[in-house]
Amino acid sequence: MAKDQNPFPADDLARDSLPGDVLSTDSVVHVLNHLLAGARDDAHAFRVYTDEVKARRLKEVFASRAAQCQAAASQLVELVITCGGQPAGGGTALGAVHRGWAHVKAAMGAASESSVLDACARADDAAVARYREALALRLPMGIRQILQMQAHDAQRGHAQVRLLRNTLRACRQSQL
Repeated sequence: MAKDQNPFPADDLARDSLPGDVLSTDSVVHVLNHLLAGARDDAHAFRVYTDEVKARRLKEVFASRAAQCQAAASQLVELVITCGGQPAGGGTALGAVHRGWAHVKAAMGAASESSVLDACARADDAAVARYREALALRLPMGIRQILQMQAHDAQRGHAQVRLLRNTLRACRQSQL
């Protein structure tokens, strides 16, 4: 497809969406940029957590999740550009605060595997909620389908982190 060709022409917006008024292109770009900032935050956080944990299995999971979030961010950048928008420049201020706090905890020796998994689960909760909110809107079908795939990946990753966290808790409980 030509770089300047929009795969979501205006005529398709009304036909390929939920019943009712479709979001304006500016609103779609805003939604995509919101998801983009969150995906960048999550990718960066998972890279940080990869460095914070010692267990090889957790390092592998977090590295994989970082790559998944980065791929989602790249896809969102393409969608924003395709819609004629300007991609958001970075993550969110809150994401930077959370990463900073993770570094402080690690420097003080307070970043246990359990606390890192708890932080990942909270981040995943937020990511799933962002996608749920976006998918509740009247988006063009092509964009909706991409976001549904990303939401599915986020939900699957969330389940994986919860399982790891719960397994770690169960192991610790059995040792008491």
